[in-house]
Amino acid sequence: MPYVTGDKGKKIQELMDRSNEEWDKNDFEKSVSLLEQAWEELPNPKEIYDESFLIIWVILDILIEIKDFKRMKKWVDFIFITDPERGDFGERDLWAGKVAYETGDFKKAKTLFETAHKKSRGRCFGPNDVKYLKFLRG
Repeated sequence: MPYVTGDKGKKIQELMDRSNEEWDKNDFEKSVSLLEQAWEELPNPKEIYDESFLIIWVILDILIEIKDFKRMKKWVDFIFITDPERGDFGERDLWAGKVAYETGDFKKAKTLFETAHKKSRGRCFGPNDVKYLKFLRG
C-alpha cells in the first residue's frame, strides 16, 4: 500500500518528526504521544498504510525503553496486521518476542524469537538486541 499523501501525509510525517525530536531530548512520553497522534491521523483502515508499521515499530521501541508494560500489550498485536504488503522477514515476530520477553512471558518470547531467527536467518537481530539473542541461544 502507498504512503498517505497530501495534507494528511504531511501532518503524519510532521508528528513522526516531532516524535523523533522528543526522543532525542529523552522525553519518551511526549515521543509516544506524538506517535499515537500520528496513528490517529492515518485514514481508515489504518493498518493498510506503509506508515502504520513504522509507527507501531517505534511506539513499541519506546515503550520497551520506558518499561510501559500496559501500553506494550495494547500495541503489540498491531505489529502483525500493519502494512500487510511488507515482506515478512521476522521483524514482526522479533517485536512481539521483545514485548513477551519484557512482560515476563518467556515461553512465548522464545517461540517468537525462534520464528524471527528462522524467517530472517538471524539477520533481524540487531546490535541493540544482544540480550534477546543471548536469551534465544541460552
